Amino acid sequence: MDDYPQIPPLAHLEYMRFALSLAQKSPPRPTNFRVGAILVDEGANRILASGFTLELPGNTHAEQCALRKYSNANHVAEEDIGTILPTHTVLYTTMEPCQTRSAGNIPCVERILGTLSGESQGIKTVYIGVKEPSTFVAANAGQSKLEQAGIVCVHVPGLEEDIMHTAIAGHESAHNGIKYTPEIRHESFNLLIKLIAGSDLGIENTNIKTASGVTLDDTQKTLVGSVLDLFAGRPSLKKLALWDDNGVFEDNITIATGRKQFEPQWYGLQTAFSEIERLHHEVVSAGNPMGMDLKTRYVIKGISKEQIISSRVNIFYDKDTGKITKVQDKWDGHLPDSSFKNAMRNLNSVSVPKVVSVPKNDEEDAKRGNQ
Repeated sequence: MDDYPQIPPLAHLEYMRFALSLAQKSPPRPTNFRVGAILVDEGANRILASGFTLELPGNTHAEQCALRKYSNANHVAEEDIGTILPTHTVLYTTMEPCQTRSAGNIPCVERILGTLSGESQGIKTVYIGVKEPSTFVAANAGQSKLEQAGIVCVHVPGLEEDIMHTAIAGHESAHNGIKYTPEIRHESFNLLIKLIAGSDLGIENTNIKTASGVTLDDTQKTLVGSVLDLFAGRPSLKKLALWDDNGVFEDNITIATGRKQFEPQWYGLQTAFSEIERLHHEVVSAGNPMGMDLKTRYVIKGISKEQIISSRVNIFYDKDTGKITKVQDKWDGHLPDSSFKNAMRNLNSVSVPKVVSVPKNDEEDAKRGNQ
């Protein structure tokens, strides 16, 4: 059994550093990049399996080795690995997964997509160290294909030079000008670009109002717009993919921790209210958290009772990944401070997921009328 290091939760750079140490174990070859990869259960903060290029017999890639080792350890066929992966499994890889391989070899992108067939929904986030250079494939569209399938790809910055130095060891041209240039560094990793453009997220609230002297960058505007959509009862899996799996949503009636708890809270608004109308919003702080004043009118289904809630919303996010880590919705600027009320909030966070279902995929989401 592998003896893995203890790495703090969500320490993406440290996980990538460990993946790099694996890549350095790969034998230098002129026909391969030396890559390291690890499967991680983010929910339990536990490394499930690791791999590096040529670790297993054959022309094996790092991601391939990690997936095969995990399936072998659990006595299932590799094509069935999605049925046993923990719900919050993510993949760290020092280089963008390949989309094209020589005859008879399954590309790593296809192996990752193959995990989505399981009940756990497979690998939904891939953390990437560098984009694959065009040494062997003219234009690797691995990341693009993953994102088209709904998998979030996140660039983990900080180790690019070391990753490329390791990757090209053994190449004849390694000492003749192959370097990890700023152009390559910014060529891919389109998560933040996607956030900025908002093109694939279906964000409806793009007209963000700010207080005098408050300026948001494009990424912040996208995050605020997505949160406004959630408060308006317009959730979607794509918008909620902007949240960290261990994110927190709390207001005066709930403390929802982790994806299994906070997603049903947002979808529950559609179940509970027949009308949701935003009366006012204004971003008053562009820091971290971003602060926003919000006033919303709700009409409760069945009894047509109207309620207006004024609140201060704080949006915390990870600047490295661009993901939301916490949203606080303080009604009238305050959260409960009594032990009894907090116990009821915790009870709500557990009970709502039992009665509110979350769509399993984008198709089901669309059938519910969500973008």
